[in-house]
Amino acid sequence: MDALRSMLADDVTVYADGGGKIPAANRPFWGIEQVMQFHTTLARVFAAYKSHVVRWGVINGLPGFVSIEQTGILQTTALQIEDGKIAAIYVVRNPDKLRHLTTDEVQ
Repeated sequence: MDALRSMLADDVTVYADGGGKIPAANRPFWGIEQVMQFHTTLARVFAAYKSHVVRWGVINGLPGFVSIEQTGILQTTALQIEDGKIAAIYVVRNPDKLRHLTTDEVQ
């Protein structure tokens, strides 16, 4: 977690979009302390239910990756980098916004 903290800007924000169809944070997390607390919780979840990164690339003009959760949920994660730090993290889990991707295409 120290490595993650060192990559984050002090005013980092995490946005998640599940579209009301897939579980996702229902509000943005702002500031390094909230974001670290959120990722500490996620780390416990991912320890039990590992996700699989299937492709690195450009997501909406930002560096990011596509992953599949153990439950089969597809998601994208994009990182906004400013001054060498992660200023924002955008997670899209909304199946309506990801319908152009299929698990066959990303594997």
